[in-house]
Amino acid sequence: GGARGPATAGPGGAMAGSEVVDAPTIGASGDGPGRRQASASSADGPAVGGLTSSGAPGKRAAMLALAGSAATVAPLPETGPLAAVAQADLDHLMGGAGDTPMTRQAGEALAVNVEAPAGPGGLGAEYTPEVGLNTRQSRQDSLQVQLRSARFLKSAVGGLPSISTTAIVSSEAFANRGARKQGNEPAGGKGSPPPQTEEAIERGLAFLARYQLSDGGWSLQGFPEEAQLATDTAATALSVLAFQGAGYNHREHQYEDVVRGGIDFLIKTQKENGDLFVPLDDDSNRSVWLYSHSLAAIALCEAYGMTQDPRLKEPAQKALDFIVAAQHPQRGGWRYSPGVGADTSVTGWMMMALKSGELAGLKAPQPTYRKIERWLDDAQHSPRQPHLYRYNPFAPVEAVTLPGGQQVSQRHGREVSDTMTAVGLMMRLYTGWQRDNPNMLRGADYLAEHLPALGTTRQPQRDTYYWYYGTQVMFHMGGRHWQAWNGRLHPMLVGTQIQQGPMAGSWDPQGAIPDRWGPHGGRLYVTTLNLLSLEVYYRHLPLYEDAAK
Repeated sequence: GGARGPATAGPGGAMAGSEVVDAPTIGASGDGPGRRQASASSADGPAVGGLTSSGAPGKRAAMLALAGSAATVAPLPETGPLAAVAQADLDHLMGGAGDTPMTRQAGEALAVNVEAPAGPGGLGAEYTPEVGLNTRQSRQDSLQVQLRSARFLKSAVGGLPSISTTAIVSSEAFANRGARKQGNEPAGGKGSPPPQTEEAIERGLAFLARYQLSDGGWSLQGFPEEAQLATDTAATALSVLAFQGAGYNHREHQYEDVVRGGIDFLIKTQKENGDLFVPLDDDSNRSVWLYSHSLAAIALCEAYGMTQDPRLKEPAQKALDFIVAAQHPQRGGWRYSPGVGADTSVTGWMMMALKSGELAGLKAPQPTYRKIERWLDDAQHSPRQPHLYRYNPFAPVEAVTLPGGQQVSQRHGREVSDTMTAVGLMMRLYTGWQRDNPNMLRGADYLAEHLPALGTTRQPQRDTYYWYYGTQVMFHMGGRHWQAWNGRLHPMLVGTQIQQGPMAGSWDPQGAIPDRWGPHGGRLYVTTLNLLSLEVYYRHLPLYEDAAK
C-alpha cells in the first residue's frame, strides 16, 4: 500500500486491493490459472511446509557382496571394528571429536577374499584389526538440524542439480549478512539485537518453512483468514527475503533447501522479457503485477549478492532490465502496469530492487535513478517541505465511478502520509542524502512524532508496512531517532507474535486490532514484513548504508 492514495491499496505497498487504474491492464496479466477471492479497499495506496522424512534408518544387510564375485561375501558383525568405523564416521559428520585424528578399535579382523597386490596401494598379506585409512581428520561441523532430507533439488527430470559448486563469496555490500550466522555483532556500531529478538526471528522462519508449498513457493492463501489478494510471486519473494535477512542463503545452513526451493520457483516462472510475475486472479492482477515483480527481483538480487552464484546472474539482471523498461518515461516512477502512471509505493520497491542489484554487482543505469529523483521532486509535499511525501500527486480530483456504480474519490493520494514519507525518505537515502542532511533530520523528526502503535479497536494504528520502511529510515539515522522508534516497535512485535500452536511464529493479521494491510495480504504478508523489521540489524547495513554512501 502506498500513501493514503487511490481508492485501493496494496499490502503495505507491496500490493493493494482493486483500484481504478490510469489505463487498462497490459500484457499477460490475468491469463493465469484459477481465480482467488479479492475485494476493493480504500487506503494508503494499492493493497495488495516443507517436506520432511521420518522413520529410522534402514537395517543394514547381514552379508556384504564384494565386487567381482557373487559368492564372495563377508559377515558384518554387530560390534567390533565395523561398529567402530561407523561410530567414527558419525563423529566426523557431527564434529564430535574436534580436530583430532580418527581412531580405530582393535578387535576381530574382517576377512576380505579378493586378490590384490601386497604393499602400498594393495592389501597386506595378513589380516588386520583395522579397515580403511585412518589419516582423515575430523572437523567441527554445524550442529544445526537439517530440516529436509533432500540434498539436491532438480530443476527438471534428468537435468543437473540446481546447485552451484563454486565458492560461496558474497559481494562486499552483503558481507554483513553472515555476521548473524557466525555469532558476530553487525557492523555499524548500533549493537546486536537482544536474545528475544533472535528467538522471535527463528520462530518466524520455522513458521514459514512449515508452510512452504511442494513446488518451492508460498501463497498468501491457506491460513485461517483468507487474504483478499492473490500473488504467489510476492508471497514467495517475501518469504525468501525473510530467510536471507536472517543470514540464510540457498547454498548453506539449515534452510538452504527451503531458500533454494523459493528461488527455483521464481526463476522457473520468469518470462523471456525478465518479468517474474505469475498471474492468478483477474481482480488481483490489476494491482499486484509490478509489486510482485519488484519483490521477486529484490530476492534474486540479494541471493546473487550473498553468494555470487553464477546461475543467478542472468535471471537477476533480466529482472532489473524489465524494471528499467517498465519505468514511466516522463514521471519517472512505476505503478501497476509497465509504463502506465506512477506512485510512490510501487516506485519505492522498484528502487530497492535496482539498488540491491547494483550492490550485488549487476547493472542499474544511472538515467533510471535520475528519473526516480524527478518523481521524488513531484511527490514531495512542496519545495519548502521536501521531507514530507505523498502517494500520487497526480491522483484524480474528481470522483470515479466503479463498475458497480460506486463513486470513489482518489483525492487523498495528493495528501501527505506518514507511510509515504517513510518510503520517500528511504529513497532519498538511495539517491545520496546523508543522515546529517537537514531534510533527513526533519523527516526523522516527523516519523518520531508518529511512532509505531497498535491503537484501539475504534482508532487502529497497526500498520506493518509503515513500520517496515520507518524502521529502515530510523535505524540509518541512529541515535535518539532509532532509540525512540525501536523502543516502541520492538516490544510490540515480540509481544504480539504467536508462541504456540500451528500458527506459532506468525503474527495474526486481524486479532483485536487488525493490521491495516491484513485483509489484503493476510498472515504471511504481515509476518514476513515484521520479520524483516526485526532483522534490520543485519540486513539494513549492506543494502542501505553503503547505498547512501
